[in-house]
Amino acid sequence: MEILSWLWWIVASVLSLLWTIVWFLISGWVSTLLQLLIVVAVIYVLKFGWRRAPLEMLRHGQTSGRMFWNWLRAKDGSIGGQSVEVREVIRVVRAKDFGDINLSTLMSLLMFAGLLWISTF
Repeated sequence: MEILSWLWWIVASVLSLLWTIVWFLISGWVSTLLQLLIVVAVIYVLKFGWRRAPLEMLRHGQTSGRMFWNWLRAKDGSIGGQSVEVREVIRVVRAKDFGDINLSTLMSLLMFAGLLWISTF
């Protein structure tokens, strides 16, 4: 009877080790995907604003999902009865008000201010 307990202990240890390795790999993938989703969401909020960003993420997500699904099924996305999408006209405003600054310049200035602040210590 003792041999059965030893065999069960060996099987349970091997299964535990395998489950630990699988969980380690899956948790890494999940956290990576969540981090990518957060970065994409921040980019959409900065680009479209916080009110319009969820709708744009949903729209682009559906398009990307459809393309991924067609890729999995090895189908061409242009074949079939897809509806023609009407695009809205975007009015381009080129006027800059006094004090407008782009994000790259702002981040560079913040970096220099941080370096200056750190160098004072």
